[in-house]
Amino acid sequence: MAKQSKTAPLRVPCCYQGGKQRISNELVSEIFSKVPFRDSETRFYDLCSGSGAVTIELINHGVRPEQVTMLDRSSWGVFWSSIGNATFDVSVFADHLSHIPGDKRQVKNYMTRLSSTFTEGDEQYVYPILQACSFGGKQIWHDGNHWENAFFRDYWEPTATSVRQSPANPMQPSPETLLKRVERLVERCPGLECIHDDIGVMLTRDFEPNSVVYMDPPYRNTTGYAFGFDVDAFIAKFKQRNPDIPLFVSENIPLSTDSTLLHFGGAKGGISGNKTKKHQEWLSAF
Repeated sequence: MAKQSKTAPLRVPCCYQGGKQRISNELVSEIFSKVPFRDSETRFYDLCSGSGAVTIELINHGVRPEQVTMLDRSSWGVFWSSIGNATFDVSVFADHLSHIPGDKRQVKNYMTRLSSTFTEGDEQYVYPILQACSFGGKQIWHDGNHWENAFFRDYWEPTATSVRQSPANPMQPSPETLLKRVERLVERCPGLECIHDDIGVMLTRDFEPNSVVYMDPPYRNTTGYAFGFDVDAFIAKFKQRNPDIPLFVSENIPLSTDSTLLHFGGAKGGISGNKTKKHQEWLSAF
């Protein structure tokens, strides 16, 4: 297993529905327990990588960015591509953040206006800002003209009878914290590869013999994602072409006879609070 990095750990820019930030350490540890880690010889693939929780955990465990290939079709793919190829301009990102109103009561209206248009070339800067304000962390995407599924949080303050006694901020994390997190990613992650494309391209790829592939597809029977695909068909085609390459898949149900139930934290209920059971997270090995 790779050694834990002694530097301060990296963190995802912001959370989003389906992200693996709460279980990434357990997930990576489970993968390392099943496949040998050969230092610089091992190549990791993080498919449907989203906010990058698993990639970040790999790097926090000492895996070099150059050993990681990410893939994501959403705007996260644009963000991570610019981080990996060192074209992300922190000063441009800071300028975008500087326009966010200081009055938290005005943030929701500002984000609604910001999401009404889409400017080519600004995607890697605007997207994480919008996503940090997304109601319930639901995924935001664009149609080339404006941002879709763009519903944002209100600023909320407790009353005398409220159970919660701290304000609920419209942007999580704050602009200052988001900037610091991204600055650290820019510093430490150049060299990683991120493919901004449909996952189908991986079915024609020739993988290195020491590859390890992890996939985090959208959960079955859920809505709110811009992109989806037939997970079972992908697994079957992948293993037919790459029988010796270990493949790990996250889902809310076990998908193989070698599946592990992870200790997903958090309260019951998800976004609505109406569920009677905690969400389950399974890591299935193929």
